[in-house]
Amino acid sequence: MPQPLRLLKNPSQAAAIVSRFSGRGDGDGTSYATVRDYCESVDELPQITPLDGDLKNVQRPWAAKSILANFPPPARLLEIGGGEPIVSGFLSELGYDVTLVDPYDGFGNGPTDYERYVEQFPHVKIVREYFRPGLRRLQAQSFDAIFSISVLEHIQADSLSACFEAIGEFLSPSGASIHCFDFILQGNGDAHDFMHAQRILAEQARLSAAPESTSFDELLQRLRSDVETFFLSPQGHHQWRGGRVYLDFPFRKVVSLQTIKRRGLS
Repeated sequence: MPQPLRLLKNPSQAAAIVSRFSGRGDGDGTSYATVRDYCESVDELPQITPLDGDLKNVQRPWAAKSILANFPPPARLLEIGGGEPIVSGFLSELGYDVTLVDPYDGFGNGPTDYERYVEQFPHVKIVREYFRPGLRRLQAQSFDAIFSISVLEHIQADSLSACFEAIGEFLSPSGASIHCFDFILQGNGDAHDFMHAQRILAEQARLSAAPESTSFDELLQRLRSDVETFFLSPQGHHQWRGGRVYLDFPFRKVVSLQTIKRRGLS
């Protein structure tokens, strides 16, 4: 039987992390992952910042820091499609009340080890369901933040509105919708991702009732010219290639886009 997994050594370590990152005022908006942010995470949050070149290495700590910056524990959090509850488990150890919703059916190369995760992360409420409107095991308007890590890019365009409808249903009136997702900047699939990212950001804007201060084209122009933009590494690509012939899964230039919107801002 798997043993509970502890990411932090003791309560004083948790308190130091909360003190370090709380109230930094990251606020609303759309951004992209940077090497600067990643290096801070390697130094300050090594528990959730691996070194294998995957985008999740920068996405997981970004999500945790964004939540800490905007909502101190014991805020109520909901993670969508979290798979292995690394970030949910970490946040629960920091004192948050965390629920995770995931079907654990392997969709989008996601994990299926539901029973093992329940044993390893006993302080995370794991709901084995697809996140959707009307989910009976969740209470309406009860979460201070609803977040996802490398999930929204896997949701089909015709299902994206339903996902954000559910976010609107379960997010508190003053809550925040916080997401980071993979974005193909150049290579196979870039045209699809260009349209899909705009749909995601449009849903975020609708939820918050506030338009983006910077256009999507301006954001892309900035990340293309920024020497600190964090890209998926060749090692990370090889990991996701999963043994497929290279020509069937060629390298692409992939970044992480990040969006935070508080509900109902005007």
